[in-house]
Amino acid sequence: MYLESAAFENFRNIEKHSFTFSRGVNIFYGNNAQGKTNVLEGIYLFAGGKSFRHARERDMICFEKENARVAINYATEERTNKMEMRFFRDAKKQMYRNGVKILRSAEFIGSFKSVLFFPDHLGIVKNEPAIRRSFVDGAVSQLSPSYLAALMEYGKVLEQRNALLKNFGAYGSSFDVTFDILSEKLAACAGKVTATRAKYLSRLSGIVDTCLADMTGCAEHVELEYNTSISAFAGEELFDAAENTRRYCEKLAANKEKEKILGVSLSGCHKDDFEIKLNGRAAKLFCSQGQQRSIALAMKLAEGEIAREISGELPVFLFDDVLSELDAERKNYIISRLSGRQVIITSCAETDFDRSIKGAAEAQKIYVENGNFTVM
Repeated sequence: MYLESAAFENFRNIEKHSFTFSRGVNIFYGNNAQGKTNVLEGIYLFAGGKSFRHARERDMICFEKENARVAINYATEERTNKMEMRFFRDAKKQMYRNGVKILRSAEFIGSFKSVLFFPDHLGIVKNEPAIRRSFVDGAVSQLSPSYLAALMEYGKVLEQRNALLKNFGAYGSSFDVTFDILSEKLAACAGKVTATRAKYLSRLSGIVDTCLADMTGCAEHVELEYNTSISAFAGEELFDAAENTRRYCEKLAANKEKEKILGVSLSGCHKDDFEIKLNGRAAKLFCSQGQQRSIALAMKLAEGEIAREISGELPVFLFDDVLSELDAERKNYIISRLSGRQVIITSCAETDFDRSIKGAAEAQKIYVENGNFTVM
């Protein structure tokens, strides 16, 4: 899979521009706040269904404009495809695939696949569990429509269950019946989500370890250990969705009285996390900033490899200003691992990709200034 072109109208600070991409490395460079990341954000909308900056839809529309549009053309082994998103200040976004309007995000996500790496991902080692869950959910949702459906259903049921708990006194005798129904639904969705996450992390762990070992000359090894509220012990395999569901049912029932007091669901896959161990020790406690960056990069390379294994095609790699602080040796390693893949990278300086970096000389370079783009 590769991205042929992208067109933007009134998107962020891009009034109107179309891009044609090389099948290899594409570098957008220029000072901060000029529009480089806006390009990646627009492209990633078609993989993730929403902004990776957590922006509201109307915030992506140019100032004083009423609507915006982003469209891409991409090719798979079978055909060339077109996807389009339209945003409006006072209406819901519209989504199209090959001219057909798509009404649900779950049906839109998964056609175009990309691996995104932006600065927030550097906190995957040490920051809160939500960042690690988001990493797994974003990767798996592009590969499995059933996983995305279960995840979205889980979010709806969790919201309903929490609302019930916060106002349980108002429900009277109907509380127990409604509570049991919502708990069963929550447990069923959580069982599927946890099983899929566990399988994905099991595969990811081995590939990440190989990447990091290659990157560091076998000096560093990494292991991903999945932990949930239903784990019998740290790192337990949780591949059986039915067994997971049974455990979640038990956990939710046991916490009922405490949840009524606190007004919130205490168990479920929204509490899942995975620990990253570096050379057998907790990475969040012992690793340096350079090691954090290397682990995060290795995880993104591994994400791309799993996407290739499952879908049969390589995704498009989107790297937002994450290679600039690496030395030439590590840059060379990352670029070499991306050989044969389509990569779109942003950077503050063209010198970050000088001729000493393998593959940089052949890259397409685009200078960005105040929403204007010049191919160099």
